[in-house]
Amino acid sequence: MTSTRLFPTATYLLHTLMLLVLLAGSGLTHAADKSDVTDNDTSTTESESSDAAPKKTDNDKSDQSNGDTEATDNETNKTEAKNAAIQPPPIESKMADIELMQGALNTLRTEIENSKESANLNRTSVQTIKNGLELIDSKLKEAYTGLDNSRNNIDSNTKDITKLKQDVLALLRDVRANSAETESEKSLIEDNSIRLYEVLVQMTAISDRLDTFAKSAKDANPTRDIQKVISTDLNRLWMLLSIVLVFFAPLAFILSGSREQNKCLPDGTGQQQGMVLACLGVFLGYFVVGFGLMYGNSASGLIGVSTYLLDTDTDTASSAIRPAFAFTEFVLYQTGFTMLAALIVYVAVGQQFSSIAHMMLALFVGAILVPIFGHWVSSGSFVQGNKGWLESIGFIDQAGATSINAVAAWFALIIVWKLGHRPPQPKEIDQDVADEPVYSSSTTQLLWLSWLGFTTGTLPISSEDISNTMLNVGLAASAGGMAAFLHYVFFHTDKGRIARGLGGFVSGLVAIGACAQSVTFIEAAVIGASAGLIQNMAFSFLRKFLLRHSWQTQTAYLVAIHGAAGTWGTLCFALLGTEGNFTTPNMDQLIIQIEGSLAALAYSIILANVVIFLFALHKKPKTGAQGA
Repeated sequence: MTSTRLFPTATYLLHTLMLLVLLAGSGLTHAADKSDVTDNDTSTTESESSDAAPKKTDNDKSDQSNGDTEATDNETNKTEAKNAAIQPPPIESKMADIELMQGALNTLRTEIENSKESANLNRTSVQTIKNGLELIDSKLKEAYTGLDNSRNNIDSNTKDITKLKQDVLALLRDVRANSAETESEKSLIEDNSIRLYEVLVQMTAISDRLDTFAKSAKDANPTRDIQKVISTDLNRLWMLLSIVLVFFAPLAFILSGSREQNKCLPDGTGQQQGMVLACLGVFLGYFVVGFGLMYGNSASGLIGVSTYLLDTDTDTASSAIRPAFAFTEFVLYQTGFTMLAALIVYVAVGQQFSSIAHMMLALFVGAILVPIFGHWVSSGSFVQGNKGWLESIGFIDQAGATSINAVAAWFALIIVWKLGHRPPQPKEIDQDVADEPVYSSSTTQLLWLSWLGFTTGTLPISSEDISNTMLNVGLAASAGGMAAFLHYVFFHTDKGRIARGLGGFVSGLVAIGACAQSVTFIEAAVIGASAGLIQNMAFSFLRKFLLRHSWQTQTAYLVAIHGAAGTWGTLCFALLGTEGNFTTPNMDQLIIQIEGSLAALAYSIILANVVIFLFALHKKPKTGAQGA
């Protein structure tokens, strides 16, 4: 009986003890759950701190142990931390404990009810059991309360996490949108930066222009500007007047009254009409080819390589090369010089060529003969710095005494001399006709006017040298005519004194052309007088040794006037062109002037032989055809 009573009591106590143990464990688990739920975002930190706590304890213990024990404890703590990390979640653990406690409680209650029926329990045991049951109920209530709080916390944290996730997603979308906007704004900023830079460049250019305009406005002087415009217009007017003057030279040749020049050419064309044709040929040849060869961009100082024929806008062409004179005016002015050279050759050759041959010869003179040597001497007068080789070494020929007169005279001399050695010889003319002056009185007057344009056309209208140069021209021409006339009167008895006097007048014009702007009045007169005497002596020399035929008389006059006198005037630039009256000659300049004169002679001889060769080639087929 006693054993029967004791057995259920022990059973009750055992079950009660189990419940208490479970409740104690659930209480600890509940406390841990609260800590985990509250510090959910910092769980990793707590686990690290929980690992650190044992390490501190072990360190405290290690003060009493050796290094091996301390290492063992550290390994043990690491193992416990790993085991704790793989334990089941706290809420699931609590649920399992609660279910276990409920099962134990139900079992206990069932046994109590059964024990009431089967045995008599003492009052003390029953009261103890009741107290245990009440404690169990209270613990269960606390467990359920803790569980409800945990669930509420979990739900709250879940909502917070969901909201946080949504906020994070929205923030990510905003970040992506802001990134795209940032890229577009970056591109826009770069485009605006480029445009701003362009605007700044334009503003800088505008600022420079405004500064230039302000400076020009500050420096502007209406009176001076008006004077400059008037001076420019007057200079152009003077150039146009000089053009008219230089074109008196062709007119002088056409109006010449020599009976020899009134005869017809071999093809029946009158010589005056042939002169017009020659003028047309030289004008066309000089403009199409010659001007470019003479004043184009220099190739090593030997020849010009530009052409102005294709320039439809002459003002643009002129501004591009910065010329000293207007293009059209300068072309016309230089054409007058070239026509003079062509007419010297025309009159010297005379009836030996037909009108077509004369036209082709004039075309050659205008396109080749004058332009190439003119480039050597004066190409820099149109474009500064564009100098030929003679001009570069310092050769001076102010009005074409060598580049026009001497070159044409030597060229004609070689052609006529060569023709005089080839059969059949032309008919000899009467000596009276041969002694007629090559230039009539009207011709010399027109040439005088023409020389005023030759020597002063390039001077500015405000220059005082214009009047001085004009006076020098008159003095030289007058002295040349007088000296030649008197020399022939005193030393010769034939009737050629008028011809020599008129020739001396033109010889003075030709000689002074090389240095009219550089000599004094008395020096000009001396140059003219010496040129007249040289003309007489050169004519006599040519007639005696080179041009012995009567039909070559006019050629001898022209070569003596334009060749010998022109070369003498070129040398006088160094002999008398220094400052003061009859001061010491410039010997260095004299050497340069001699070099230029010899170059003109050699150049003319070479080109004259080229022309003779070309004409010989042209005549050979005809001769062969006639013989057949």
